[in-house]
Amino acid sequence: MGFSISWLAVRNDSDMSVLASLGLEKTGETEEPPGKHWCSTRIGEWTVVWSNSYEPARFRGAPSKLRGEVLICDVEEHVMYASTSAFNDGILNWRIVHDAQRAPDHLAIKGTPPESFVRVRAEQFARVSEDPEVDRIFDIPIRMAKEVVGFRHDEEHNSVFDILRVTKPRWKFW
Repeated sequence: MGFSISWLAVRNDSDMSVLASLGLEKTGETEEPPGKHWCSTRIGEWTVVWSNSYEPARFRGAPSKLRGEVLICDVEEHVMYASTSAFNDGILNWRIVHDAQRAPDHLAIKGTPPESFVRVRAEQFARVSEDPEVDRIFDIPIRMAKEVVGFRHDEEHNSVFDILRVTKPRWKFW
């Protein structure tokens, strides 16, 4: 079994304003690790909103609703697809995508990723020959999300996740 998730992070002072903008609210319940459909936590200056399903379109319009820095990470381990996109005030700054269905070494880059991207890419490509059965390129977008936000979906962390509920019944970003 593998992860099939999407998460969004917003650098801000108030998780309540992020959740309100997205039509979500806390239920008063928490969990570790995130397992419910919608959860959120704070990682430093970032509010992380977790969707326990892989739906890239789910967050498509979110950056235009949220001010400041927004990062979106989509992970579908069943087909080895991962993408990370970074926005500032609704404008795409950069995006990194790995889609193993296109090619084992597929890596699409748009915009200008952070300086650490050069190092992360070199490290992952250098590891490709270690085991041909392991998709090292898949980790590049995921590692870049962690470089920026400090969060990775498949690592243990000390965060407690607040379980969320949708406050707008027909809630959509698109």
